[in-house]
Amino acid sequence: MIERILLGNFKCFETLALPVAPLTLLTGFNAGGKSTVTQVLLLLAQTLRSAPESCRIALNGPLAQLGTAAEVMRGDSRTLMLGAQAGNSRVRWILEAEDRRTATALDISSVSVEDETGTREIKLPTLSPWRGGISKDAMGLVDTILKTIFISAVRTGLSPTFPSPEDVEPVHADVGPCGQFASWWLAQYLDEEVEEARRHRGEAGTTLRRQVGAWASELFPGAQVNAGFLEQTGLVQLQLRRSMTDEWRRPANIGYGLTYAFPILVAGLLAAPGQVLIIDSPEAHLHPRAQSKMATFIAAMVKAGVQIILESHSDHVLNGVRLAVKDGILIPDQVAVHFFTGGEKGASPVISAYVDTHGGVSDWPDGFFDQAEKDLGSLAGWV
Repeated sequence: MIERILLGNFKCFETLALPVAPLTLLTGFNAGGKSTVTQVLLLLAQTLRSAPESCRIALNGPLAQLGTAAEVMRGDSRTLMLGAQAGNSRVRWILEAEDRRTATALDISSVSVEDETGTREIKLPTLSPWRGGISKDAMGLVDTILKTIFISAVRTGLSPTFPSPEDVEPVHADVGPCGQFASWWLAQYLDEEVEEARRHRGEAGTTLRRQVGAWASELFPGAQVNAGFLEQTGLVQLQLRRSMTDEWRRPANIGYGLTYAFPILVAGLLAAPGQVLIIDSPEAHLHPRAQSKMATFIAAMVKAGVQIILESHSDHVLNGVRLAVKDGILIPDQVAVHFFTGGEKGASPVISAYVDTHGGVSDWPDGFFDQAEKDLGSLAGWV
């Protein structure tokens, strides 16, 4: 499990070693650097998947589209660092670009590996030499980065049919950045059993179909899901309904809320223990109650072993996480909350808060989910 995300001279950060927990919530002001942190893993993952032997890292691909070197290198720097740490293992990629203005890929000048055997620099930054040169833990960290799942804030919701993955061996449970492969994964594992730790306690059925439906019902009471392959097309049909007696409907006739939540439910229920799931705006298109219940689902998947990183502006998601700690689903050490200030008014660019056993939050900075109180104060004439 990843314990720190490392970066240097990357976009708005000169240097940052951000602690991450089994459940990490990134929040704060727009353009404050939240996405920059997750893009460290996404840039590395898309290259490790598509070109593991390459000496370059592409800035534009299926997981991240960041433009040119000039757009990602801080100030006038011509080098940057991306990396991660798990336990005693730390891997850092040092990247450079000769022409910042036009380069859409960065050259890997070196890879630094630290583990219990010592520190070494890999001169030929490919995966092949590592297999015999570093510890299993360090290789495990690289493999964890490679298998990162990302669900963006923009999802493919209302289409009646969805594609199959094009990769011969797709990353397990990778529903795609837009959730476009969630229906395929559901169809593949429709009647397979979900492990007990992830099952909804109110649902007797143990199959993925029943469990996705049960968790979906927490967000939309009575919701049911179904998926099936369309012969000779490579497409998957997704059907939804709002009760056991309702007719199956195409997603466009159900609405964005359930279709936006659907990929999160599938990825959470299928992801392997230790696999990283990054979700941008899990609250998108959800009613406030459903936003809080989504946090309950996420906490349950974290308890079962999935590492989840959230980027969110929702106080309902935060409060759902706090309730998960108060209710004993998670313990405080399993949760990290980071507020990104953007360095406004001389503040630290990142303020880290602690959630205690009662769900209380320490270090509540100005601008941290306090707008409702400020607006109510203005309406009441208190400010």
